[in-house]
Amino acid sequence: MNRVKNALRWGSGETDATILMKLEVCKYIKSLGEEFYTEAIFNDETGRADIIWSDRQLIIEVVDSEKEKSIRKKITKYPLPIIWVNANQKFHEKLIL
Repeated sequence: MNRVKNALRWGSGETDATILMKLEVCKYIKSLGEEFYTEAIFNDETGRADIIWSDRQLIIEVVDSEKEKSIRKKITKYPLPIIWVNANQKFHEKLIL
């Protein structure tokens, strides 16, 4: 994976809601003193994770307008368990715990 620890990155096509939710998730992870990586590309190039919560060995995908086909593909290809968070809701830690 390309690694830029604890830095918020996003893709050019992401909505404001997605970016803001990613920010809230990352702020929470950082408040725990734990590490995260955003827009991490896997070595085998099977995808790009919104957030990898490295201390918990989890991927957090923030979805807004993502198609079902894309979601199913990520489930089968990503190397870690995935937590799905809807970008169009208020952040609460229970969304990712």
